[in-house]
Parts: sequence; C-alpha cells; structure tokens
Amino acid sequence: MNTGNTENTKREAIKQQLDEELQPIHFEGHERVLKMTHPPTFGARLLAFWNKEIELPVKPIGAIGAIILVVSLTLHQPEVKHQPQQNVQQHPNRELIEAGGNTYWKDIYDQAVKRHAN
Repeated sequence: MNTGNTENTKREAIKQQLDEELQPIHFEGHERVLKMTHPPTFGARLLAFWNKEIELPVKPIGAIGAIILVVSLTLHQPEVKHQPQQNVQQHPNRELIEAGGNTYWKDIYDQAVKRHAN
C-alpha cells in the first residue's frame, strides 16, 4: 500500500510542477474554437462540412487507376487498315547497294550523291 501512496505523491508533485510552468500560458481562443467545432448557423455548418480534410490512400487508388487504364486500352483497340501507298512507284528491277554500312536503293542513292555533289 505504501507504493501506491508514494506513486500518488509523485504524480501530485509532477502535476504541481507542470501547473507552475504553464501558469503564464493562457489560451484565449475558446470562442473561436467552439464556433468552428459547433457552428451555430446553417451556413457555418455547411462551411465546416466543406472544410473537412479527406485522406485518400495512394496505393489502392493507383492500382484501381492502372486496372481501369489497362482494361480501357484493351477494350478500345482501334481498327487499323493498311492501305498501300499510291504515290510510291513500283520498280521490279531496282538494285540494292551498301554504302557506309547501310543499304540503299541504287537509283535513290545516285540522285542523293548528284544533289550533294552540286
């Protein structure tokens, strides 16, 4: 029983020291805090409702967004029709040459060399 009594006296001593240290500090915003936590008018209540913070977890929202993106891309595949180019002339006897480690059509290479030489 004696240990319980000494524990209470320690708590009382700590409380008294805390009260002495906090004596010069006064909180004067009681009315403002009460108005914010318990708004008296409907407009103030609505403003307090809109002022609430919402915490959204990033990982689940990111995972859901990724799933939606993959599903939408999978379901919405555009139909691609390959049309042959009309402007390209078909030469059955074209010759391929290698120059500088690259492969070119001989007639196009000769035209480019002539333009560069001029």
